[in-house]
Amino acid sequence: MKKILTIIGGIVVGAIALAAIIFAVVSLTSKKMVCKSEEGNITLMYNDKTIKGYTAKNITYDLDTQKQYAEKIGVEKYLDEFAGWFKNNTTGSCER
Repeated sequence: MKKILTIIGGIVVGAIALAAIIFAVVSLTSKKMVCKSEEGNITLMYNDKTIKGYTAKNITYDLDTQKQYAEKIGVEKYLDEFAGWFKNNTTGSCER
């Protein structure tokens, strides 16, 4: 029984480590737009073609839907729209 728990524990730790490495690589290789407000903060990670990821505190963000929209209208236009939405709906603003 201990062997099984050790194997499962190793798999879980490995999965967490892999996720952390992937997040670090995406974060380090992406441009960022940081949006801060009293209501919450969000950082969008992107390149010229797509939204690659995000971090958020007290703000929800549907990455898959937003990523599709950004690819449809263009990342620069999407970021401008998002920054405008953020400014109009929170007490904060965004910076690239």
